Amino acid sequence: MKISILLLKKPRLKRPILIAVWPGMGEVAFKLGVYMKDKLKMEEFALLDAPELFPPGGVWIENSAITLPKPGTGRFYCYKNKTGTNDIILFLSDAQPLLEHGYEYCRKILQLARDLKVKTVFTFAAMPQAIDHNSQPQVWFAATDKKVMDEVNSLHLNLKVLSPDRSAGLTACCWGWPRR
Repeated sequence: MKISILLLKKPRLKRPILIAVWPGMGEVAFKLGVYMKDKLKMEEFALLDAPELFPPGGVWIENSAITLPKPGTGRFYCYKNKTGTNDIILFLSDAQPLLEHGYEYCRKILQLARDLKVKTVFTFAAMPQAIDHNSQPQVWFAATDKKVMDEVNSLHLNLKVLSPDRSAGLTACCWGWPRR
């Protein structure tokens, strides 16, 4: 199985953080990533190529012509923060690979992050909730260690701690890969 990163150019970044997003339930994370990329005018610097991880799950039909969809593409973008202490790396994928390859996919993303001296990684995902139109939106979080948990709590952002439970999907693979 071939998973490769094509580095278009190596950015010089100061204390970069990584935000990794892909489509999922409601495309919440993906839309956030596209918005950030466009709003911050982020510059593309690398591609993650892994066509074998994205076998077609259907076909495209346009004007009665049937074609296979293109495999998912992951792109790395950067933003040089002129006023803050951290530059931002955004990994934006237009699809999720087959889940059985999730750890390998995340390993490759995190490997490049490590090479670029990233110390903090954020991922986003939607969480199904029984709500109605009168409900206040809420945001939950989880962290990989107590120090990070305390740091996030100290910001007083009114975030809810994700209760003990099992988490699945590509986001969970990215959380879990460093623990392997």
